[in-house]
Amino acid sequence: MRFLRACGNGFVAAFALFVCALEIAGTLPSPILPLLALSVTVPEVAPFALVLAIVVGLVAWRFARGRSRRIALGAVLLASFLALVPLVEFPFAAKAAQSELRGALANLPTARSQRADGPFRFEVLENRRVPLRDGNALGLDVYRSVAPGARPTLVTIYGGAWIFGSRRDTRSIDEAYAARGYTVVAIDYRHAPKFRFPTQVDDVRDALSTIAKHAAEWHVDRDRVALFGRSAGAELALLAAYGPAPVRVRAVVGFYTPTDLIAGYQSPPRPDPADVRAILRAYLGGPPGPPRVEAYRAASPLAHVRTGLPPTLLVVGLRDSLITPDMQRALRDALRARGNRVAAVEIPWSN
Repeated sequence: MRFLRACGNGFVAAFALFVCALEIAGTLPSPILPLLALSVTVPEVAPFALVLAIVVGLVAWRFARGRSRRIALGAVLLASFLALVPLVEFPFAAKAAQSELRGALANLPTARSQRADGPFRFEVLENRRVPLRDGNALGLDVYRSVAPGARPTLVTIYGGAWIFGSRRDTRSIDEAYAARGYTVVAIDYRHAPKFRFPTQVDDVRDALSTIAKHAAEWHVDRDRVALFGRSAGAELALLAAYGPAPVRVRAVVGFYTPTDLIAGYQSPPRPDPADVRAILRAYLGGPPGPPRVEAYRAASPLAHVRTGLPPTLLVVGLRDSLITPDMQRALRDALRARGNRVAAVEIPWSN
C-alpha cells in the first residue's frame, strides 16, 4: 500500500511538471522546429490549459503528500500563471485590433454584410485547370454559391515557406467564407527549390487570369476581389495585389507576412527554428548579394509600396518565431506614409 501511495504521489507530481513544461514551451522562443508547434498551439488553448492546471492542482491537494505535493502545487501555480497571460492580454489586443480597423475604415461607406438569415449553400468545383505562361498547368478549387450571379470573391493562397503546402491547407477558411455568400477560389503555385522566384508570383497571376476568364461560370465578381495569404502565401498575395492584375483587387490580407526579404536574411530571428536563411536561399537561389539582390527586392512587398494601393490588413503574433513584428510595422508605416489604408493587428501571446 505504501508503495502504491508513493507511486501515486510521484505520478501526480510528474503530471503537474508535464503540464508546467508544456506551458513553458508555449511561452519561450522555440530553439528547434519540433517545439515550434507547441509554442504556436499552447497559448491558443490557454482556457483549457488553465482548467487542466486547476484540476491537477486539486488532485495534488487531495491525494499527494509531502514533497510530491509541494512540487505538484508549485508546478501548477507556474502553469496557471502562464496560462493566464493570454487571457489577460486578450481584451487589450481585441481593443487595439478594433482601433486599427476603425482607423483604416474611417470615412468609408458601411460595407454590406454578405450574411443572410442563414448560411449560404455552396458547391465545390475541384481541380479546375490553370494554364501557365510557360506551357505547364496547375489546378485550383472554386467554392461558389449554388444560386447564380456574380459574388464578391476571396482568393486564398496557402503558406509553407514557398517549399511545401497545398491549396487544401486553406479549406477551413474557404468553406467559412463560401458559407457567408462569397465565391472563394483556392489557388496553387509551384515550390522551391525546384522552382524559384518569380515563378511563384507568376503562377498566382496566371491563376488570377484564369479566374477572370471564367468569372461568369464561377460566379466571380471581377470588380470585387480580395486576396488572402498566410506566411509565404501572404508575400505572394501582397505582390499580386500591389502589381497589375486582371481583376480588380479591392483588398489584401496578409497573416505573418515576409515583407522585406533582405532584412529577413540579414537579421534572422534568434533562435531560428526553421533556418530562415536556408528557406530564402531555396526560394531566391542564394544570399542577397550580387546578382540576386534585385530578386530579393522584387520579392519584398515593402519595395512595391506606392500610392493608390488596395486597403491592406496585416496580422502578426508578437511571439512569432519566424516573422518579426518589425517587418509588419515597416510595411504599415510605408503604406501610411503614401496615403494607403492599412490596419496592422498585433496579437501579443501568439506565435
